[in-house]
Amino acid sequence: MNFFKKIKKELSDQKLFRDNWFLALLFLLVGGLIFLVAWSATHIHATDIEVPIRFTSLTNFDELGKWYQLYEIPAIAIIVSIINVFFAALLHKKNRIISIFLIITALMVVILAIAILLGFTAIKYGN
Repeated sequence: MNFFKKIKKELSDQKLFRDNWFLALLFLLVGGLIFLVAWSATHIHATDIEVPIRFTSLTNFDELGKWYQLYEIPAIAIIVSIINVFFAALLHKKNRIISIFLIITALMVVILAIAILLGFTAIKYGN
């Protein structure tokens, strides 16, 4: 019990959890990640045909691949978000602005990943 009280006291003393901007952006980031994972789980299906995995504005869909390669999009967004949140929490005491910019960067990566994944999974392939 004493251990949990000590952790609770340390967490409540952190200025990080009193920063409304940080918490609001973190809430949006986690919401975006939950949407990204849920959309991936429900809209990426196994199929025998190759699906588009790369898009450029010059040549439109220019690379085909296996269906499971679409999981790279949310995986990269999750990895970038975890790294940015870690560094944002680490740097929050020293520089609040850099901390918030790291969270905003992670949020932009998640929004871009959602847009890309929606574009790639809007079409039903195979079945």
